[in-house]
Amino acid sequence: MTETTTRPRGLTRRAFLTGTGAMVVAIGAPRLLNPKAAFAALEDSQIGPALVDPAQLDSWLAVHGDGTVTVFTGKVELGTGVLTTTMQLAADELDVDLAKINVVEGDTWLTVDQGYTAGSQSNKTEYAATGALRQAAAEARLALLNMASQRLNAPVSQLTVTDGVVSVKGDSSRSVKYGDLIGDQKFALKITGKAVPKPFEQYKIVGSSVPRPDVAGKATGAFTYTQDVRVAGLVHARVVRPPTLDSTLVGIDGWRGGKQPPGVIRVVTKHNYVAVVAKEEWQAVEAAYALKVSWRTAPLPSYDTFFDDLQKQSPTTDRLLIDTRDVDAALGKAAKTVEATYKYPLQMHGSMGASAATASVEGQTATVWSSTQGVYQLRGAVATALGLPAQNVHVVYVEGSGCYGLNGADNVALDAAVISQMVGRPVRVQYMRADEHRWENYGQPYVISLKGGLDASVKVTAWDYTAWTASRGGRPGPPANLASGILLGFPENPLAASPPQTPSQAPNFVDGSNSGPSYVIPSQRLVTHTGVHSFLAGPLRSPSRIQNTFANESFVDELAYAAGADPVEFRLAHLKDQRMIDVIQLVAKMSNWHSRPAASKVGKGRFRTGRGIAAMLYEGNNGYNAAIFEVTVDTRTGKAVVDHVWSAQDCGPVLNPDGMRAQAEGCLMQTISRTLIEEVKWGPNGIKSKDWATYPVIRFTAMPKKFHFQAIDRKDQPVWGAGEVLITNGPAAIANAIFDATGKRMRQLPFTPARVRAALRK
Repeated sequence: MTETTTRPRGLTRRAFLTGTGAMVVAIGAPRLLNPKAAFAALEDSQIGPALVDPAQLDSWLAVHGDGTVTVFTGKVELGTGVLTTTMQLAADELDVDLAKINVVEGDTWLTVDQGYTAGSQSNKTEYAATGALRQAAAEARLALLNMASQRLNAPVSQLTVTDGVVSVKGDSSRSVKYGDLIGDQKFALKITGKAVPKPFEQYKIVGSSVPRPDVAGKATGAFTYTQDVRVAGLVHARVVRPPTLDSTLVGIDGWRGGKQPPGVIRVVTKHNYVAVVAKEEWQAVEAAYALKVSWRTAPLPSYDTFFDDLQKQSPTTDRLLIDTRDVDAALGKAAKTVEATYKYPLQMHGSMGASAATASVEGQTATVWSSTQGVYQLRGAVATALGLPAQNVHVVYVEGSGCYGLNGADNVALDAAVISQMVGRPVRVQYMRADEHRWENYGQPYVISLKGGLDASVKVTAWDYTAWTASRGGRPGPPANLASGILLGFPENPLAASPPQTPSQAPNFVDGSNSGPSYVIPSQRLVTHTGVHSFLAGPLRSPSRIQNTFANESFVDELAYAAGADPVEFRLAHLKDQRMIDVIQLVAKMSNWHSRPAASKVGKGRFRTGRGIAAMLYEGNNGYNAAIFEVTVDTRTGKAVVDHVWSAQDCGPVLNPDGMRAQAEGCLMQTISRTLIEEVKWGPNGIKSKDWATYPVIRFTAMPKKFHFQAIDRKDQPVWGAGEVLITNGPAAIANAIFDATGKRMRQLPFTPARVRAALRK
């Protein structure tokens, strides 16, 4: 890939290169390895830009003299391929060869604050009709055409562009390159919104399976991850954590063996936060184990009664999401009613590589290299923790382990920054496996109770949903959203007050968490109760959506069974959304679905096979998916195996077919793992799931024999997310398949062999 030089606003090119040394970067290479010199190179005594102005065209892209283009984006590559689709967009809008596009991502000196890279929002944001990057590229192309019009003495309507060369239609001898028009100069233009981006039908690179430019380096070990960042004068630290989050520090009792381990520089403490700093990484590891620390342990809640306790929390934030105010009456009139309760456990990200970060705090300035999903939000947390103005903190994104939610990336960055300030040296903090497993942000647990009513024509007339969950912490902003911020003594956000319960919402109100059903049901009531518990819990791939869809799509299947109806036909009978109908009909056709009620052909042998369906519109406005899973159950051992999967989805225009399928394959692997295996376990004195033995995840050998995937390519619709749709349907589809195979309902994840055997005995 073509390399390009990048520099922060407020620096001259010469000063920037002088201050930073080797600054020519390609994908995967960390920037700014000499932060002190770079801060010193800033003009006009400016510490750093408080804001990269999104209204300025120069904030989004730069055209260089050699014809290459640098795109600046606040959305970052987490392993999803968003860097590739960003390059495709820029290349198509600008009519530049893809090889000439470079990307700078996630840098508080260089990129616009586009919020978090999360929630399948990146492509949805960048490719929106008025999306910032798409619009900026269209405005840049128009500006370049206007420049060329003057240079070539021809109207813009008579100009055409091929690979960054503007020429007069019918006379290719009259031409000029982008680089000759503006090379390395600023546009100095505001984004007006007047330029019209190309329609998707005119894109040539978008919609094709462009290979990802980062894969080769990752496959060969040449790629630089945040774990690989090194700076001059670097020392290493390890955090010595208490048994539980709310435990308190009693005291430091010296060293095991009575002697300080070699290489130790300092033991740092603040409130309930303890860390050791050493010259070498292994010395820090040994020192952390050798330090004798006394804690007053705050016990965790009972594992055995956890789901019951969720329903007894006090206080809670109570929300009435939908209330047609006739649910009780509709249930009373129903010809048949069904009730069920579903339980979803705490689960973890389990990133393959443990998180790491490097920070250099020198006086009133700080530089942090982190795999955060939000450089500006992390900057705010670090600035608060260090007592510095936000513009004095420079956060540089360097890719780490994929997260899909909120793993230890932000927390370890806060660790590195706080410890660096305490010792006055650049500090690298590398988590061990137990640090990551025991102290990350888990996915929220849920208990969801549902009641439904069927009329005489077996149409669903009433839907009554009540959910209990608990959360704590969240994405960076306040330091106490993170575990280390709590240990450092920063105040946590209070529990949100329950909003007024009087407003009525119409059925199928979009709340963003898939709490409501995707089907046309006249009488609905949706109530949620959210408390605060002893675990950090919040965003994890498909947060709250996978939990709610597990319950809702399992319950739709239970209603279909009570109606004596085929699960596919029953769903279609309750839909008006044509795009949802289309994905269900497509997946049924793909799988050669034969109409019959579920569990109507339960076999008698040891191995029994069934198929189940689940479908939903993610977040109510961010991608359709319908999936059918074929599962075989060993009735002797209780082991469930996914044999075949069919998935149909509609996320608007398909930007990169191979990339979308890769996302679906990742969804598939993770949804099978979370459905059949994954669950955080604990005792009163701490988390027991501390490694891969105590928190096993799926292996490649457990993947289905065949995965059939199709995407409906709707170029006339907005771009929606594709990173969380299939995973959301997995638990319900597998539960429904187990029921079809055995006639037994699975209502608590994960579906371990022990739980399946227990269900078979009932």
